[in-house]
Amino acid sequence: MRDLSAPRLITREEALRRAEKIAREYRALYGIEFKLERKFVPLGSLVPTQAQLNEAKLLVVLQEIKHGYDAPITVIPYGGRYYIIDGHHRAFALWKLGFKEVEAVILRPKKPFVPGVVKTAEKSGLKSLADVKIVRD
Repeated sequence: MRDLSAPRLITREEALRRAEKIAREYRALYGIEFKLERKFVPLGSLVPTQAQLNEAKLLVVLQEIKHGYDAPITVIPYGGRYYIIDGHHRAFALWKLGFKEVEAVILRPKKPFVPGVVKTAEKSGLKSLADVKIVRD
């Protein structure tokens, strides 16, 4: 029986469906079409858009990665970097474990624009995964 107090991690399939949903939401929000592309991206090229991560969830993600957990993250490219839309705990855990790359679903816009997450990261002073703080509930 699953511990209901433990954070639930999304499956690989759920992560892919979530990326498709985010693309639809971005299309509606920005009026731009997006191509979904899957590839491995360097962890050093990621820009977080969330300043804090939950310690309990991070510990679960770290353990699960050691046992093969491989749900991709979702990112949007801008200015030669990849801004994380979904999967901050996964990306941070891989970075902490010494991985160099993460599998990502890239929302590639069909025309140039400045995504809102870029402004969020800038306003929060986030430039790399090292800028993220781990907090306890």
